[in-house]
Amino acid sequence: MFIKTKFLKLNSYIFFLTLILFIILMDITKLEARIFKIENVEVSEPFNSNFNKDITINKAFVSAFEELTSTLITSKDKVKLASINLDEIKLLVESFEIIDESFLNKNYIAKFNVNFNKKNTLSFFEQKNIFPSLKNRKDFLTILILINNDNNEISIYENNPFHKYWNEDKKKFFLLNYVLTEEDIDTLKAINDNKENIEKFKFENIIKKYALKDYIIGIFFKNDDKIRFFARFYFNDKLKILNTNYDNITSLDEGLVKNIISEIKIKFEDTWKKNNQINTSIKLAINLQISSKKNKEFLNLENKMDEIDLISNYYITSLNNELINIKIIFNGSPKQFLNLMNSNGIKIDTDNEIWKVK
Repeated sequence: MFIKTKFLKLNSYIFFLTLILFIILMDITKLEARIFKIENVEVSEPFNSNFNKDITINKAFVSAFEELTSTLITSKDKVKLASINLDEIKLLVESFEIIDESFLNKNYIAKFNVNFNKKNTLSFFEQKNIFPSLKNRKDFLTILILINNDNNEISIYENNPFHKYWNEDKKKFFLLNYVLTEEDIDTLKAINDNKENIEKFKFENIIKKYALKDYIIGIFFKNDDKIRFFARFYFNDKLKILNTNYDNITSLDEGLVKNIISEIKIKFEDTWKKNNQINTSIKLAINLQISSKKNKEFLNLENKMDEIDLISNYYITSLNNELINIKIIFNGSPKQFLNLMNSNGIKIDTDNEIWKVK
């Protein structure tokens, strides 16, 4: 009897020691998962008798915050941050590191990694009535067509400056990657045959030849000194239509074309961000259970929850040698939560009031 009791005590000790180690590992992982990391922010400052390294560091904070907001929020919402000051930005910084330093032509040049506290940053956006977006990067099959009604020409590859310069405009904060199609005789023929009704033309037969399901069809109509841009923006089984007009177009020179491309890409980025916005005003409390005997599954669940930005917080409410109970604060609907868990390979049993990881 004494031996059995001692054995049971040893088992309990091992269980709780293992659980404590899991919780410690979970907290360490959170340090990485609960930040917005902006990497390779380069700043410079004249290196003279007035040099102050703090000025360079502050410049890095401002540049990093500019990149962060350009990635997460729409151009319309960025206007709400026009009056933000350095002190407000510094309150959001979790940590930073200088990864490279050099001196060139009497200038001090440094590269920084800046980490913003995710919870504080999202709370700051909420106070400003800004709904940030998930940082979802996406590849889009892209077909760009120029219909020049001035000379009755249609161009896709050759003599199409929009196709030529489109991918030269690449910014670090862009979430969309445009995969331009290569010259194809069948595509040229199909578009030429249907140029009179091109806005209603079904591009599905062209799209299905490529591996990417999501696509952008961009058509530039040139008439005298005007350009009208029409686009079909298809993603996640949704179709968005974009229309934009440009006046006083005397010629399609390189600088003008690049400016138009830059404006259009911002519109695409904004549309994509709106589709992926985090509604931080929604705070759905979800109670989830997992068996305390499923060590690997528990760590996997914790890692996946850290990767999901719609989960604003989670914590263990109780535990024993049978179950671990977790409370999750989710910025979305129950259906969204279940879909995200399922897409991450985590099956949830919803038959009971408290959901359970299978």
